Amino acid sequence: MSISFFLECMGKWWGQLSYTVWMYFALLLPLTALIYQLVEKEKRKFVLLISSWIFFFTLSKFLLIANIVSSIFVWKLGLIIDGINSDKSLKRKERKRKKQRFLILGILALVLVLLSFKYLDFLGESMAVLLQTFGIAFGWTEIGIIAPVGISYYTLESIAYLSDIYWEKTRADGKLINIALFMSFFPKLIEGPITRYDSSLGLFTVRDIRYENLAQGYQRILWGLFKKLVVADQLAPGVEAVYGGNYMDGGVALFAALIFTIQEYMDFSGAIDIAIGSAKIFGIKLLENFTQPFFAKNAGDFWHRWHITLGAFFRDYVFYPVSLSRKVSKISKNAAKIIGNAASRFVTPAIALFAVWSLSGLWHGPRWTYVFYGLYYFVLILIENILEKPFLTLLEKLRLSEASIPVRIFRGIKLLFIVIIGEMFFRAETLIDGFDMFTKIFTDLRFDMLFKHLENINIDRWGYVTIILGTLLVAAVDVLKEAGFPIRRNIERLPKPLRFAFWYVCIFVVIIFGAYGTGYDSVDLIYAQF
Repeated sequence: MSISFFLECMGKWWGQLSYTVWMYFALLLPLTALIYQLVEKEKRKFVLLISSWIFFFTLSKFLLIANIVSSIFVWKLGLIIDGINSDKSLKRKERKRKKQRFLILGILALVLVLLSFKYLDFLGESMAVLLQTFGIAFGWTEIGIIAPVGISYYTLESIAYLSDIYWEKTRADGKLINIALFMSFFPKLIEGPITRYDSSLGLFTVRDIRYENLAQGYQRILWGLFKKLVVADQLAPGVEAVYGGNYMDGGVALFAALIFTIQEYMDFSGAIDIAIGSAKIFGIKLLENFTQPFFAKNAGDFWHRWHITLGAFFRDYVFYPVSLSRKVSKISKNAAKIIGNAASRFVTPAIALFAVWSLSGLWHGPRWTYVFYGLYYFVLILIENILEKPFLTLLEKLRLSEASIPVRIFRGIKLLFIVIIGEMFFRAETLIDGFDMFTKIFTDLRFDMLFKHLENINIDRWGYVTIILGTLLVAAVDVLKEAGFPIRRNIERLPKPLRFAFWYVCIFVVIIFGAYGTGYDSVDLIYAQF
């Protein structure tokens, strides 16, 4: 039996294997863990790699080859750049020029592959519209290329790896298996977190599976399944119905934006919980991607707490390099002559922020709504930076501190509105739809149509109860975590019978109230498409 035939059979048997399919957490994970523990220590990395490739294959079939080729390319190029770093026969400037050429080659190649798989139709269609606007006849036939799963994530990881070698922050890894595992490790493949090479060294450390890691890993997975199946997937049919419905006024638009915001947070943070829990089973610590984002004080702080690893990537590999570049420095100096030093100090961060948020919006996918979403946060964060000092001065005059209750309430309401409006555009099918919804919130804000159709959006009465109680539970946990309350430690202190009873109750809550099985369509992970 050939390997390709075996993988094809596995693909048909498992179908679209995902983090919320029972075959993942009830078969793939324990089977991988069992084999991992039984084989000799020097072979354990191969067990993880093979499981990752099987997982990849069930989602993207033979596009797995693209991941393997990329792994070989990144491995080889990393060694070349590292070799140049170590070549003392070259002068400093010559060494820098030489390794810079290879770094640019690597980044361009990786980005070109990403563009070819994910953005070709978007670029072609956008070019056609632009040329037709100027009266130039140009048509584009949609190609419909399917992108390999996780390509947006492992492309950024690869760029970070090569850049860190270039900056001599890390050494190139001579073991191809390490690079291949780094770029395909199944727990972080679909939705991240985006991992730096120096923080993923746990991937390559062989260790025994311990009961403590196994228990904590599955507990984290269970919490992720609760968020995803009990809340996010219960909301999904309602979100689809409201955004796809013909009835729309300001109240419906606001409701649609609100429930999608809840769905996306539960879906994405739940998937990250599952990813972190899965890695924990093998004693591997993945980076946290959320720290109670809705407790942020402003939009900038929100993005320090939401999708933390993506923000950290753009900060270190886009914002800082752009800010420190000679061209931007020159623009800033010229601006100072025209608008003065006080105003010009915002020029450099504005240019860097524009680069960050343009790329961040486009990274989410080939849609203009995503590009607008990125620029939306660029404008808001820039305004916040400009107004931060005047705002603090105003608080001083009013004799209020940033920690005072009125200020916290004001900031909380402002942030919630900013996030909900942003998610409304993010979810809208087109920019026209997004602006139509936005306009209606301010010109036609009434709730009679919402209440009239509340039971006609594919969520029944018990569904609403489940969603509300589930959301309140997650919110309560976030409040306790923000306050520093040690939730896990207190659960672990319970007597063993009570502790086991607690976790069994949690399992049955997910089984009983989760959205799956007959009558439910499987809901894809939202950030998996990015």
